Amino acid sequence: MDNDQLFNIYKKQNFSSKEEILSFLTQEGGKYTGTSHIDFKDEILKREKQGSIEIAPGVLLPHFESSSFIKSKIFILPIKPEIKEWREEIQNINLIIMILLKEDEDSSIKQKITQFTRKLADDDYLNRLMNAETKNNY
Repeated sequence: MDNDQLFNIYKKQNFSSKEEILSFLTQEGGKYTGTSHIDFKDEILKREKQGSIEIAPGVLLPHFESSSFIKSKIFILPIKPEIKEWREEIQNINLIIMILLKEDEDSSIKQKITQFTRKLADDDYLNRLMNAETKNNY
């Protein structure tokens, strides 16, 4: 994996629970943060309590900004089969997009992240992300 890239797109992953997904995200995200895996997982759960992270049916977007991040990253994680229940009000998850934004990030990187997040309003674009078959880095 080329860690200089902003995007990490993973092939469809087979998880059986929210806990397995959180462990995967914690391990992957932990490579780019200055925090422990436990603290990183706690941040994911804390962010979820602040407000819904579901941006479309079946699509979650946990996102964080921190001075402890080594670099900004976007993880795109299609899930097959879907996770039936994330929380009581969040069901049938088949795509997770996690954005890590390094505090005081260069404006060009912030612009790329902004351009990407605007595309997430397009259902066709989300469907393409959900159906990613190979692991790519952009």
